[in-house]
Amino acid sequence: MKKNIKKLLALALSSALLLAGCSSGEKNGKDEQKQGELRKYKLGVNGTDHSAWEDIRQRLNKQGIDLEFVEFADYIQPNKALSSGDIDLNAFQTEIYFNSFIKENNIDNLTSIGYTVVAPMGVYSSKVKDLKELKSDKPLKVAIPNDTSNGGRALKFLESLGYIKVDESKGNLPSVLDITEYTIPVEIIEMAANQIPASLPDLDFGIINNGVAYEAGLTIAKDAIAYEDYKEERMRDYWNIIAARKEDAEKEDFKLIVKEYQTDATKEALDRQYGGQTIPVW
Repeated sequence: MKKNIKKLLALALSSALLLAGCSSGEKNGKDEQKQGELRKYKLGVNGTDHSAWEDIRQRLNKQGIDLEFVEFADYIQPNKALSSGDIDLNAFQTEIYFNSFIKENNIDNLTSIGYTVVAPMGVYSSKVKDLKELKSDKPLKVAIPNDTSNGGRALKFLESLGYIKVDESKGNLPSVLDITEYTIPVEIIEMAANQIPASLPDLDFGIINNGVAYEAGLTIAKDAIAYEDYKEERMRDYWNIIAARKEDAEKEDFKLIVKEYQTDATKEALDRQYGGQTIPVW
């Protein structure tokens, strides 16, 4: 009887040790799997070509971070989606546009966490290859974007080219109503930025933001007859940013994302994607 009891106790102890070992193994396996999982974040981008970001994504994978690209077709929804929590970051806009947008839309939970590139606006025309070829015996038809940020930027660009003068008190956000002098007669036509490339045959020239021009197959190097001097002090407002919610601004993973963006490897990826169309600003 005592021998049987001893056998039963030994068997029970053996089983308990075996179960403990299995439980520990399962737990360690789960921990290892958890540690191997990538921390995923949704990044809002504009348009469908984000190959430079894809290059960055692959490098971030090695640091345990993965990015899911959420594509938008306009400049309005990316900030709204970020504010509402539908995405975690966005990277598509200039700092001046960002500041203007959040002010106009009463959004107070977003902030910039890093700079990326500057994308100079260009002058494009289907009629001439040089602005000097345009005759000013009648007002020139000139199209500019109709949103506050890009429209004001286009007017400042026109001023730098010697066509108009604008009220200095308006800073980088003048409107057509703030033009104080037409040095050269021009008829300024405001329209949606993405409509300007197709409208060039009806214009003397159009001022087109870089991204819109690129999507339309136009480049600074080959097609623009003039473009902004990105080294001007006022151009700092037009540096592009990565935006996040304020509550996440100090998140270590987001700092890693900005750090990985601001590398020589990214400069090479940007050059492959844009062919010099955009200029790194870090």
